[in-house]
Amino acid sequence: MSHIIGIDIGTSGIKVGAMDKEGVLGYLEYQPYSLLYPQMGWVEIDLEDIWNKTKTLLIKVWRQVEATGTVDAISLSTFCNSSVFLNEKGEPLYPGILYLDQRSKAEADWIKHLVGEKLLFNVTKNRLEPGMHTITTLLWFKNNHPDQYKKMYKWGNLSTFILNRLTGSFVMDWTQSSFTGMYDVENYRWSSEIYEKVGIDPEKLPEVVDPCSIIGYYSLPEFASRRVPVIAGAADTACSATALGIGINEMFESIGTSNVLTVCTDQPDRLDNRFLNRCHVIKNQWLSHGAMSFPGAAIQWFYEQFLKPEGHSKAILEDLCKQSTPGAGGVFFLPYMQGERAPIWDPNARGVFVGIHLNTTKADMYRAILEGCSFGLRQINEIIETDYQLRVESYPSIGGGAKNREWARIKANILNRRIHIKDISETAVLGTCLIAGTVIGYFTSLESAAKEISNDTICTVEPEHGQIKTYDELYKVFNKLYPALKTFFALSADGRSIGEDNKVTI
Repeated sequence: MSHIIGIDIGTSGIKVGAMDKEGVLGYLEYQPYSLLYPQMGWVEIDLEDIWNKTKTLLIKVWRQVEATGTVDAISLSTFCNSSVFLNEKGEPLYPGILYLDQRSKAEADWIKHLVGEKLLFNVTKNRLEPGMHTITTLLWFKNNHPDQYKKMYKWGNLSTFILNRLTGSFVMDWTQSSFTGMYDVENYRWSSEIYEKVGIDPEKLPEVVDPCSIIGYYSLPEFASRRVPVIAGAADTACSATALGIGINEMFESIGTSNVLTVCTDQPDRLDNRFLNRCHVIKNQWLSHGAMSFPGAAIQWFYEQFLKPEGHSKAILEDLCKQSTPGAGGVFFLPYMQGERAPIWDPNARGVFVGIHLNTTKADMYRAILEGCSFGLRQINEIIETDYQLRVESYPSIGGGAKNREWARIKANILNRRIHIKDISETAVLGTCLIAGTVIGYFTSLESAAKEISNDTICTVEPEHGQIKTYDELYKVFNKLYPALKTFFALSADGRSIGEDNKVTI
């Protein structure tokens, strides 16, 4: 039987699987890897380690497929964003730098002052943030390692590196280049207006390609007679949108460490600077991500700090939530565990419980976390309704956090929306396989590919009308908390200094 191999590299591990012509995903293999933290605020990846683990999984899956069939193509999905610095042979000159890295804050501020935030947004449809938009990291590398910058043949991201190892090409697909801070997302080209002002050599930038491009061929020694096409693929969330068949004016939720509402639009003038915006796999469509950074991480933190030491498994969380009531006994929670992206974009913000009293229980605190994360999601949804003029009555939800039924109930009540928990796993692997399947003829078009595969709903969570009004009133209180604490967050931020007079100074 014929298969396509899909590779998905996330921020903590690598998944490789194979999809047949019916859209059924199998042969899944996983290998974790570790992020590196060489200094405070620095986050790096070992590129050779990631490639070696990816290659090992690729060979394993390939051999399993070849035992009963053939491999027709390989396609890639990776996280956004990262920076890699490669010589002419594709060898790293420096460790990969992750989007979480904050070393380029000075460069980000300088670029915003030099280019202007209005021009940056008009061209890239994104605000400029250190690390997240990788022109900042590239400029840091140029400023701090000028000799290595001169030796660098191409800069790119993780997908550039992996695709180079597979094919020898230096490319980046347009879903990935959208987050570089120098890509014109409406005209699908590098912005000379930006890179010339910043002083970036355009010859060091990779070629930007359609995610559906065949960029080269790869073969294993034991199957050397057959060269398999390698498809560029796309960023992980774009692949997930493809797997779900998200069309124009449709929305979906993805829940892992982060919690993201993604909307698809064909009107780039409506893209909001509080969201992360990128070209979709399909040309002249754009994906806009309202991304909360740490809801899933907040739940994990609570479990590890308060429940795991007592010997409880995660199964206790569902019952624990039921032991509290809407409003969590008067406790509110701000889910900004290590800064926040949408909707506030404040790196200084931190997680806060408000309203704890002597009768507060662990159940109240846990429910407050779920409610606080859901209130934040409602803020994002209101931006979608106002700025995108899009009101959806229901949306699909994917990811590990989607399996938390009590959280889904709370979200349905706070947003007053039906939530469809999807019976579809590994959407990034599946999505990149669908991209390749469209290229080599498994499917008639990318738009119809997701409709031709199984994409069932496990359950639909309906809003409970008796709780909607209660949560509407609580939401008004929640909206007052961050403005009231914003100055406090700035004063208590990392890097503050406390003088001899015990006064906090910034």
